[in-house]
Amino acid sequence: MNRLVSHGLAIALATTLHGQVYDFSAASAHLDANLAVFNNRILVIVEHETMGEIFRYRSGLISQDTKLAIASASKWLSAAIVLSCTEKGLFNMDDRVGQYLPIFDTYGKGHITIRQCFSMKSGLSLADPAYELDSSLTLQQSVDLIAANTPIVFTPGTMLDYQADGMQTVGRICEVVTGKDWRTLAREVLFDPLNMPEADYNTFGLNPAVAGGARCSAAEYLKFLRMILRNGLADNGNVILSSRSVQEFFTNQTYGLPEYYSPIQDSGFYVYGERPDYGMGSWVMAQNPAGGAVEEVASPGAFGTFPWVDRKRQLRGIIFMLGVGSTAWQASVELQSILRAEIDLKGLPAEEPPGPVTSSRVPGYLKLSWPGDGELETSTDFKTWVPLSWASSPFHESLDRPPGIKMFYRVRRTL
Repeated sequence: MNRLVSHGLAIALATTLHGQVYDFSAASAHLDANLAVFNNRILVIVEHETMGEIFRYRSGLISQDTKLAIASASKWLSAAIVLSCTEKGLFNMDDRVGQYLPIFDTYGKGHITIRQCFSMKSGLSLADPAYELDSSLTLQQSVDLIAANTPIVFTPGTMLDYQADGMQTVGRICEVVTGKDWRTLAREVLFDPLNMPEADYNTFGLNPAVAGGARCSAAEYLKFLRMILRNGLADNGNVILSSRSVQEFFTNQTYGLPEYYSPIQDSGFYVYGERPDYGMGSWVMAQNPAGGAVEEVASPGAFGTFPWVDRKRQLRGIIFMLGVGSTAWQASVELQSILRAEIDLKGLPAEEPPGPVTSSRVPGYLKLSWPGDGELETSTDFKTWVPLSWASSPFHESLDRPPGIKMFYRVRRTL
């Protein structure tokens, strides 16, 4: 049963599903009190994987179909496009950028790796001029200028530096190896398969701005978040990424590294009290200190849009807004804390009982599914089994580059 409660132009959703009753009035009150921070135009949607939508709040002239520029929330989308290229064998994440862009070798920067560029540790850093945002430049032109003029300010791989030069560089590599411009590639490998017809990279005119140039609606971005939480599977049944690629988003790429520059603000509302590290196109918002598992990742942008996925609670959500120079960070992380607290207090629905593993093939992928809890293990000889502790159902293995030897799978039940 759903109960809609009206607060002027704002709407909050209280939920009773699968025997769970959540009271999100504290979340609604928090948003009411911070409307000015959110530029008086905000939409928040939170979904649970099995319960569906559990919270919605809206204020101002905005809907789930409103198309907005999303700034750095673009980075997560761009990371998916990059990983799709790795699945096709077009490059490896640890390849040198100079292997594909000789101009970087010319200027002594070709040793930087693609992974370093997309996980904020390339060392490439130049605030002004911002070639990666220059609306008069093509992607190729901006990257050529980055190669020539952007300095390496620390040894690549040794520090976290939140910047866009590295991501812009990798976007150009994607164009080179596919023979397609970035916008066409985004449409073919991500937007069309996910059914995101309005999404584009047109915020900055001629320049697609790989790290911050996307526009879309909240409803479209939620399709992307569902795909992440479902290990690569889209609403429409398309497999967008392999589960191994999705796991890159839940891998802390900068753990233990000092910060050269990070825009992250200190807050008392982080899950484990730690400042977020950076992963692959998204921030690591919660990493369990006991086992090291990354539980929550997010890709907030400077205009205030804040999408996140919480694997521990099987949640996905988006705070959707447009406020240039937004100061909504503190209010956003506090909202997430309020939502988590209510869910943790009431609990989540019980999982399904264990069941058999089933397999099927979808275009380009082997799909494995199993109900209930369990740990996926792989083997090449039926003797030695390697556990994939991060894997969950459905699991998608890319067949674009089949291994030279056979691979076997099993699910070990946990008691």
